[in-house]
Amino acid sequence: MSSPISNAPPSARRSLSSSSAGRVGRLAFVALLSAFPSVALASHPVFDLVANRTLAHGMRAGGLVIAAGSPGFARYIHFSRPRTWKLRKVEDGKRVALAGGQAVLEVPLTVDQIKDATLTMRLKSPTRQTVRATISGHASAAVPLKEGWQLVTIPLPAGALKGGEDKLQLSFAVPGRIGGERAGAAVEWIQLGGTATDAPPVEPDANGLPLPAGGGLAYYVMVPQGGALEAAVEPAGCTVHVRARTHAKVMIDQATAPGASRIDVDLSRLSGQVVRLELTSDGAGCSQARLRSATLTESGDAPAEHLGKRPRNIIFWMSDDTRADRFDLYNPKSRVKTPVVDGLAKTSTLFQVAYVQGNESRVSHASLWTSLYPGEHHFIAANAKLDPRFVTLAEAIRPSGLYTEGLMANGFIDAFWGFAQGWDNLRNFLHDGGGLKAEDLVRAADAFLDKRALKPFFLYLGTIDAHVSWRAHAPWINEYDPGRYVGPFLKACLGPQLDKIVTGRMHISERDKTRIIALYDSDVSYNDQQLGELLKHLAADGHADDTMVIYTADHGEELWDHGKIGHGQSLHEELVHVPLVIHYPPLFPPGKVVHEGVEIVDLLPTIDDVLGVKPPADAQGESLLPIAHDVGAGYPRPAIASQYELAHTMRLDRWKLWVGGSGRTEFFDAVADSGEKHELSAERPYERRFVEDALGLWMAYQSQWKKSRWGVASNQKPQMPLDLERE
Repeated sequence: MSSPISNAPPSARRSLSSSSAGRVGRLAFVALLSAFPSVALASHPVFDLVANRTLAHGMRAGGLVIAAGSPGFARYIHFSRPRTWKLRKVEDGKRVALAGGQAVLEVPLTVDQIKDATLTMRLKSPTRQTVRATISGHASAAVPLKEGWQLVTIPLPAGALKGGEDKLQLSFAVPGRIGGERAGAAVEWIQLGGTATDAPPVEPDANGLPLPAGGGLAYYVMVPQGGALEAAVEPAGCTVHVRARTHAKVMIDQATAPGASRIDVDLSRLSGQVVRLELTSDGAGCSQARLRSATLTESGDAPAEHLGKRPRNIIFWMSDDTRADRFDLYNPKSRVKTPVVDGLAKTSTLFQVAYVQGNESRVSHASLWTSLYPGEHHFIAANAKLDPRFVTLAEAIRPSGLYTEGLMANGFIDAFWGFAQGWDNLRNFLHDGGGLKAEDLVRAADAFLDKRALKPFFLYLGTIDAHVSWRAHAPWINEYDPGRYVGPFLKACLGPQLDKIVTGRMHISERDKTRIIALYDSDVSYNDQQLGELLKHLAADGHADDTMVIYTADHGEELWDHGKIGHGQSLHEELVHVPLVIHYPPLFPPGKVVHEGVEIVDLLPTIDDVLGVKPPADAQGESLLPIAHDVGAGYPRPAIASQYELAHTMRLDRWKLWVGGSGRTEFFDAVADSGEKHELSAERPYERRFVEDALGLWMAYQSQWKKSRWGVASNQKPQMPLDLERE
């Protein structure tokens, strides 16, 4: 049953707290305002529906309608491999996508949209031929096509449309050439279900969200804490319906009061849930409503940065091959003792969901040092080197005047592979000698501090203790493996041994596995201890308070979590989720936990930001300083990783979607199921589409994506759709 929406201004709304906003209904807030008329309930916008129009799904006459030439079309097609569509083309003045001979889409359909099992397309065929549609293994009859533009309707087999996520394949019998490119057809728009006309769909633009009578738009969004939808409607007299559904049922169904020019819908009882948010219109004499503005808001005042002085120095501690779940900060059940990092985090900002962009050292370091995604720096092939045209970490810091010292134990991070640009001094301990343990690097760092502490510095330590070879460190090895052991891994698991295990040339027992995992864990604890030794020296030199400390890792390690050991071979949490702690209380709030997703490509821009230096023009990441102060918080931000560009994964809040090279997907709840054992696509279609929309866009446009200009894939800045619409 529809009910009127209040036309009250947005300033007279929620505040108290996000938790109370989630418990107290809208009527209770109205009553509270009546009792205390001087109380102003504050809120602030966290998601702009107009700016995020590439995430909108069109609805028309009971069906899903898709403008194939729009930037948002990428969400439906970009998981197919090889790619079966060519995006954002123009044919005879119409914006189109070019379909290959076998063109695949994956579309979200509601129960209502599958009632009329028809597929309608406006397309241009290069030849006389036929087209066939196959959904869920059900193939339609072949439908004849004439050459040129036409409206095509394909009756689908009974039961073909299942609802939720439906995979559709269009098969063109005789592909030809359109605009000089081989294609099955140039497709202007597609409609699944409902009653289609020959008119193109009305698309949202910078002027707002059009809601034609009998149709509208749907978004898959997460409701903010104490959330509400606020919008300005024109013309007055159109009735706008707002429906918010979870995957299970309709939760909110309301309509504007007659003559209302504003919408203010309380969504707070759905806080933290993913919903399908539908916006439609009708009304006598109203052919189309338009939302000139539309935002999801969070309760409370808008956050602001409260910044102190810049750091004099920066220490960057890279703990190679270190999993986030080895720390109590990320996994309270972890047995691994890391008192130094745990203690450091109490006076630091902790990033709860930080992803590396690769899953092994070379790719991940390249992304960290350039702020570029792997698809852009191309440091992927075994013989690849970092292109010298990229501005790397030390080069980006150089304008600040800091002396840059790099101490590396990873053999790849050296001049040969392109990592030496910009350093005042770069030393690779594997090639130059000096030992590979953290204590060896700390000894060199101590000597550096004694010699260079009079001048502001950037000190990078690339430790490698948790990277094979793994060695037993007392006293931790006896705590993590107290039983008697007499096998080949008593003191260490060396690289050649691990190679034989991975390739199946060395068979090991479950007892051996227990020992190897204990070796790894003891390395993590040892590395933590050595970080403490460096921090003691820093304090003794009087620089504990004016030095920013960054602690992170380049990737994790599989320890038979999914049947394998090593890294580089998957995108599971144990490989791509890494610890990230930034200590410098004047800029990064102590004890703060950032729950939004962040990425290691964000660290170079962060360092430049705190130093007052402009980041490289090509940087794709963005500074983490605002999000540490909740500026840009309140709505999920993605963390993305890739496996040599053969597979990709995105985590958005607790939801994680993996896409393989063949287009196969897997979907998990990374919080309740951190081991990624239970696939959820069928059970959580709304949550899956919430992530799929963002990942599909990012995969299509990652080469152009710069967060500072476009925002993130799940929450875009207004410039993102404008740039794509203008191209």
